Amino acid sequence: MNDLLETNYEEECDIQVEAEEKPWNFAGVWNKALEQQEERPIKVRNHLWASELGKSPIDLYLKLTGVKPTNPPNARSLRKFEAGNIFEWIVSLILKRAGILQESQKWTSFQYPGLLETTGKADFIVGGVPKGADETINEMRTLGLPDVFIRGAEAVARHLEAYPSGLKPMPLEIKSVSSFMFEALEAKGVASRNHRLQLFHYLKSMDFEEGRIVYISRDDLRMMEVVIERNSPVEQDYKKEIEVISKYILAKERPPIEKAIILDGDLGKFSKNYNIAYSNYLTMLYGFKDQKEFDDKYVPMVSSWNRVVSR
Repeated sequence: MNDLLETNYEEECDIQVEAEEKPWNFAGVWNKALEQQEERPIKVRNHLWASELGKSPIDLYLKLTGVKPTNPPNARSLRKFEAGNIFEWIVSLILKRAGILQESQKWTSFQYPGLLETTGKADFIVGGVPKGADETINEMRTLGLPDVFIRGAEAVARHLEAYPSGLKPMPLEIKSVSSFMFEALEAKGVASRNHRLQLFHYLKSMDFEEGRIVYISRDDLRMMEVVIERNSPVEQDYKKEIEVISKYILAKERPPIEKAIILDGDLGKFSKNYNIAYSNYLTMLYGFKDQKEFDDKYVPMVSSWNRVVSR
């Protein structure tokens, strides 16, 4: 028995010494933690997610028919997703303390006759009578958040004092983007097409008159807001998206692949096709090992085309 205890003790000491000899790496631990996300199982389904609207028909067809991706989200994509969750959480704190957060992650569903059902979860439903500004600010301070968030909460709370009778309920979608994308959207005063379609789904499925898409620049915390109305041409685009993929799924017909370079109608210039660059089937459909290989080929071409157009 003594021999066994001595052996176990020696093994524990060896493990401790080995751990102490390895340099502790905070960044490595952090990055690994962000990359450990539970993946949705790949399975056949007969409905679309609102966040998928605007994606390429071929990618959606493969997803809905249960084909395993050749290019699942990489580590960087997973970390960007988590960054978006952090910004969403910060906004939720401000909305909640201001007293206008009615519901978060509201599940919704809508289906046109004869087409696939579309489901989704709205980030926030906001509205109602806000709290007093002083109460909101005091509650935010008790959370120990950085001063920049306290100032932001105070500005929002003071602004809401102008609506003592309350705000009409509406869905609010929070999107964090790079400063490059933020500035491109801000210059044109538009929201990305896929974000418009996603928000419109919530308007249609919950019978709201309007909603807002709030963009946050990950680089410098600037915000911009785009209003989407239910009674707008967005519905034609929304229905068309569902019609296209429904046609292929119901007919069990595989859609064609996408073009590598497209003319972006919102930004008014040529662009690489992000549906290809971020495709989960990039290797299977287009033969590229990864996004970098695709970008190396087509980004210089896009830049060249846009220079010719600008001249």
